[in-house]
Amino acid sequence: MVAKQPDATEVIAATRALLACPVGAIKGAPVRGVWFPQLLGETSRSKISICGFNSEDAFGGNAFFVERASGNLLIDGPRYAQPLVRAMKPVAHVLVTHADDVGDAERWAARSDARVWIHERDAHAAPFATDLIRGDDPIAIDDGVIAIPVSGHTRGSVMFLVDDDALFTGDSLYWSRTHARLSAFHDATWFSWARQISSLERLAREHRFGWILAGHGDRRRLDPDTAHAQVLDLIARMRAAPDDEGDW
Repeated sequence: MVAKQPDATEVIAATRALLACPVGAIKGAPVRGVWFPQLLGETSRSKISICGFNSEDAFGGNAFFVERASGNLLIDGPRYAQPLVRAMKPVAHVLVTHADDVGDAERWAARSDARVWIHERDAHAAPFATDLIRGDDPIAIDDGVIAIPVSGHTRGSVMFLVDDDALFTGDSLYWSRTHARLSAFHDATWFSWARQISSLERLAREHRFGWILAGHGDRRRLDPDTAHAQVLDLIARMRAAPDDEGDW
């Protein structure tokens, strides 16, 4: 029995879910239209969109497109799907947060002759990378774009901070829908939980941001003071009760 016909907004949301699903588990015919990249909002200098078309090779992780005057960015690798290829503008840099979420980054980079950045400790996952991030200190990728090494989830996990506002966190930090707070994946930390704690402590000391844009889990925009307090609260929980973290 059909309880209610979907309205236009719900039809669009269902279509986006169908297109984003990395394994095609959602069946149906997508409504015609250009649904990705989907604009999420803006920083002072950039427009930020989610790419959809999540790649099974990236464990279904989210990828993001950042449009900016100095050169567009792609964070992690969505599927190289023709609807997205037709809709996406060229990119100057492909920024890979960690080894798990490379996806189709190589094909996207080749399309635009883009530079590809990954940490040297995770470089085995992207042998096509043009630029390696080394060590544990933040480095500038471009004006207003900083790579922040956050070893923990993997040895070479990196977050990318754009315009001192939008933090692309990979799998190192996310917004939990269940608990309505920042969280981290204790059961999916492949390298070191202790290192992840120390990486987040340094993040809290050295950087301010408002937007959390995660590869897995939810994303959320907060004011910088609230985001900072959330990171500090998370670090305390990670130390005291790690098994309580990781609930989506």
